[in-house]
Amino acid sequence: MSGRPIRYIAENTSYHIFARFNNYEEFLKGITYKEEMFKIIKQAQKKHNFLLNAYEILDDHFHFIIKVLEGTTISKIMHWINTTFAKRINKLLGRKGHVFNERYGSKVIDHAKNPLKYFLSLLWYMAYNSVRKGYVDNPRDYPYNSIKHYLQENYVGKVKITLHELFINLSDKFSERLEVLLQMEKDYREVLINSY
Repeated sequence: MSGRPIRYIAENTSYHIFARFNNYEEFLKGITYKEEMFKIIKQAQKKHNFLLNAYEILDDHFHFIIKVLEGTTISKIMHWINTTFAKRINKLLGRKGHVFNERYGSKVIDHAKNPLKYFLSLLWYMAYNSVRKGYVDNPRDYPYNSIKHYLQENYVGKVKITLHELFINLSDKFSERLEVLLQMEKDYREVLINSY
């Protein structure tokens, strides 16, 4: 008898988190619901000890990159975020029942063969979700992702983003970090185009 795989739980660990809504329902469609998610993220940042390194909020699912710090776990953080969101969205929509179709997915960035390459390509994968969905032509134009935090020095967005140490450690100069990130976008777009 096989159960679901055991999730890797550790402090000082970076995770790619993704969660899809039940039956692909678009619970985050509309500004009101996306703004509600931002409120929940801000509350979670006060309640739990973690760094939010990136996010992408779409109508039917979302992605986070989270670094868990001391004294908590990714399970505690995501249980609080998902439970709080489910209660609020049900109240806002006047509905009952499940909001998520399954438990959230997670991948440990630190365990990747090349964590830096994985992280940088993940930033673009997340950002280009809005393009693949047809919301925008350029991920820079989508207001519910965090890519501008990495593209513009000292950018201030809707929630607090801490640039990931993998990005920071590329160089002491922002311009040099940006050059690497833009090259990764170019590589990512070539893969994207060749996949069609």
